[in-house]
Amino acid sequence: MVEQIRQRLHSGFQPFVLHLSDGRKFTVPHEDFIAVHPKVVVLIDQEGIAHTINPLHIVTIEDPAPQA
Repeated sequence: MVEQIRQRLHSGFQPFVLHLSDGRKFTVPHEDFIAVHPKVVVLIDQEGIAHTINPLHIVTIEDPAPQA
């Protein structure tokens, strides 16, 4: 999953959503909101709170739902 995140960050960034094994999901609206390391992913949410995630808990990476 870390390599997939890196590909999204370095190939014409588009927002994406990370789905975790515990059911949480985080939208990454801009590349400044995420830091990636092979053993940890750090996300900053819309409120400015940092979330440290073990990459093993990232289940899927998807495009965000279209805005209505």
